Amino acid sequence: MFKMIGLRAENAQGWLAAVGVAYLLDRQGHDPILYWEGQHPILLNQDAERVIDALAEYLAQDSDLLANLPQGVKGEKAALDLSAGRVSFTGVIDTMLKSVSRDKIAEALLYPWKNQDDITSLGWDIGAIKQGATSGGNKAPTDAPHRGVLAGQWLAAESLPVTGTGPRSDRYAWVTWSLPLDMEGVRSVVLSRSPAWGGRVYEAKVGRNGQMGYLQPARTLSGQEMPGGSRSLIAKEDWDETVWQPGASKA
Repeated sequence: MFKMIGLRAENAQGWLAAVGVAYLLDRQGHDPILYWEGQHPILLNQDAERVIDALAEYLAQDSDLLANLPQGVKGEKAALDLSAGRVSFTGVIDTMLKSVSRDKIAEALLYPWKNQDDITSLGWDIGAIKQGATSGGNKAPTDAPHRGVLAGQWLAAESLPVTGTGPRSDRYAWVTWSLPLDMEGVRSVVLSRSPAWGGRVYEAKVGRNGQMGYLQPARTLSGQEMPGGSRSLIAKEDWDETVWQPGASKA
């Protein structure tokens, strides 16, 4: 069993990265079984060393992510392409593919994120949002120093064939599950965005920092997580406010 402490459900990039890990392991024939325990994802039939080695091996064999990125609907950008201005979505991905190392993968999965890597944010990690130009004297966001989690953002990008389909919107929703699922089940739950498999639904609005888009702190449904297999749904009116922001205590 491998509990990925570095990945957290209320951070969209952490959730995307968890799906990315399962997706890559499945493509390599490792038969991942993934579920969520509170805020952290757990792989049932794996250990840390095996997972990190498999991800590093995938990178060494050259990722085909750029060829498999989801396309936008009706000429628009893809759902999770929040880039603008001088930031090239595919350019950032290409840079990540050339920069990620085994040590960076281990750091992103095993430890809480410190956001110390020099990588342009794609807008999914609220902890990496640059606040340049929001205060007097600061540089524009495109010129402010980068503070991200390189391997976390790479793994999140690798999930896009599963998590980044569909039309663009002014918000993005994602769901956790407490029932152990293989990749086929993960794909189904991700697309359904239903908490019926014992999880929570999160939603983040798309904000703007200069021209760049980013996912704002997440909102979550009220109430306790439901037992796996429950088909009860919580009404839309029961949305709660933000459950976590950078700097807040992370239990």
